[in-house]
Amino acid sequence: MAPTPPKPDIDDLNPKGFFADIVGALSGTLQEVVGMDEASAFVARVGDDMGRNIADLYRDDAGVLPGKPTEIGRILCDLKQRIGGHFELVEAGADKLVFTASTCPFGARVEGRPSLCMMTTNVFGRIAAQANGYASVQIDEALSLGHSRCHVTVHLTRSEDGDIYEFFA
Repeated sequence: MAPTPPKPDIDDLNPKGFFADIVGALSGTLQEVVGMDEASAFVARVGDDMGRNIADLYRDDAGVLPGKPTEIGRILCDLKQRIGGHFELVEAGADKLVFTASTCPFGARVEGRPSLCMMTTNVFGRIAAQANGYASVQIDEALSLGHSRCHVTVHLTRSEDGDIYEFFA
C-alpha cells in the first residue's frame, strides 16, 4: 500500500504541484495494482521518451550534444535544477559521473514511490548515451526509499558495478 501523502497545502494548488500530484498518484497506483517491477518498467518507458526529447534541447546548432564528462554532468544538473530538483556533480571522470541529490523534483511525493526513480535513471541514461554513445545508470541511495539523499552513478564505459541499467545511442 502506498504511503499516506503529505497533508495538502493550498499553496501547492498550482500547475507544478498539480502535475507532481498526478505523477505521484499514478506511480503509487501502478505500484499497488501491477507491482513494483511493472510500475518501474512503465515509468522507465516514459523516462526513455522524455530523455530523448530533453536531449534535443541541449544540442548545439549542429545537432550535437556536448560529449565531455563534465559537460554531460553540467547538462544533467541543469536539467534537474530546471525541473525543481537539486543534483550536484561530485565526481566527473572519463569512466563515470557521480551525483548526489538533496531535493527531488517530485518533492515529498516521491516518498515510498521508488518506481519514480526510473525517471531519473532513464532520462540521465538516455541523455548520457546520446552524448557519449553508451551509458549505464545505478542508484545506490534514493530519497524515495527513505535515504537522506540520492546517490546516482552514470557510467560512461561498461561496468559490472551493482544494479545497472544500460543505454546505447
